[in-house]
Amino acid sequence: MYVKVCGITSLEDARLIAELGVWALGFIFVPSSPRWVSPDTVREILKKTPSSFLSVGVFQDLPWQEVKKIREFCSLDLVQLHGEESPDCCQKLGKGVIKTFGVDENFRSDSVFEYQKVVDYYLFDTKKGRKSGGQGVPFDWTKIRNCRKVKPFLIGGGLNQENILACIFQLSPFGVDLNSGVEIAPGKKDSQKVRQIVNKLNTI
Repeated sequence: MYVKVCGITSLEDARLIAELGVWALGFIFVPSSPRWVSPDTVREILKKTPSSFLSVGVFQDLPWQEVKKIREFCSLDLVQLHGEESPDCCQKLGKGVIKTFGVDENFRSDSVFEYQKVVDYYLFDTKKGRKSGGQGVPFDWTKIRNCRKVKPFLIGGGLNQENILACIFQLSPFGVDLNSGVEIAPGKKDSQKVRQIVNKLNTI
């Protein structure tokens, strides 16, 4: 099971969590997020952290040219598009794209399949109002039942020690995206919580 920990804001957290052998660390470049971090900070963090993980930049409705510029500046491995980005936008960014889909009671799976040829991974996350992600609560996993045959997908949305195994057994995702469920405060990770989840996943 591949584990991505999103919302990293400090070198200390990056080092501690990288040591746990996670698949990826996510850095949020969305100004409205309490977990926002600047490109300069991310560049420095990545220079001083072991390269044992994939680095992911999270963007929301930013022009693809700006996403590409920040990606190159920080030497990011992947970009995660968390807004209403079109398949054309994803295609222009080339390889290494994660497209996020916010799931709420009105979620429809039709649009997901339009991205099959232009993204490498899907991420399904909780949507409340206009916001996707960072909500701290799971979405109704049955809503994506028809999407489970798409390219490798990850599940986010309030995952923690109590519910993560149920999520995996129900959906069989490629990976999980941890954020608020492993935090002390927004942007400050609890490495012990991450460790406990990684150890739990290693048993299945």
